[in-house]
Amino acid sequence: MVADTHERVKRPVEAVIFDYGGVLRPDGREAWTAIDEQAGLPRGALWAAWHDLPEYQQSRQGAIDADVFRAAIVGALALGVGETRAEAALGALERHLASLTHVDPDLRALIERLRGAGRVKLGLLSNAGRGFAERLRARGVTALFDDVVVSSAVGLAKPDPAVFRLAAERLGVAPDACLMIDDQPQHLPGAVAAGLRTFHFTPGSLGDLVACLQREGALP
Repeated sequence: MVADTHERVKRPVEAVIFDYGGVLRPDGREAWTAIDEQAGLPRGALWAAWHDLPEYQQSRQGAIDADVFRAAIVGALALGVGETRAEAALGALERHLASLTHVDPDLRALIERLRGAGRVKLGLLSNAGRGFAERLRARGVTALFDDVVVSSAVGLAKPDPAVFRLAAERLGVAPDACLMIDDQPQHLPGAVAAGLRTFHFTPGSLGDLVACLQREGALP
């Protein structure tokens, strides 16, 4: 069952903030695990090497560049399988990520539906490295939203409550009138601490998300 962690409040939601990877772009863990298996790595190895390193947060805060972060990932993987297999596995993952659609068609349709309803402002809050804000603009993703916050561009990253407060502030909406949609459950407590309502997005949960948006007053 989808975890709907927001607390009910009287006023309708005034802003909906989307995560990018795993929500707008369909790059959830299942694909990472499939590449693990193809590369002969333990299940979860690529995800852990990417997300569980200290360099992950440093990259998302803009403190290190993509080359330093990539070298750290290869180094972590190589401890278990050697550098050659580590490079091959990471390369396969990078090619997969590059092949994905920039915005899932069903999520794009939902954003357009929200825009058409005219009840809420739309934001994007993404943990991503240097240069990602420019890539979002080039891909036409930024144009879908009233504001876009990329962690490395502001020096703050999820789950720090400060970055959620910043996203709300830039939309001109009080945090308790914002709904944050994220696929990473470890990010949600930070959003709640900042005062936002939250929705845990998972594969197949689009219908539940639409129902949540209707309950919150974002959709008729």
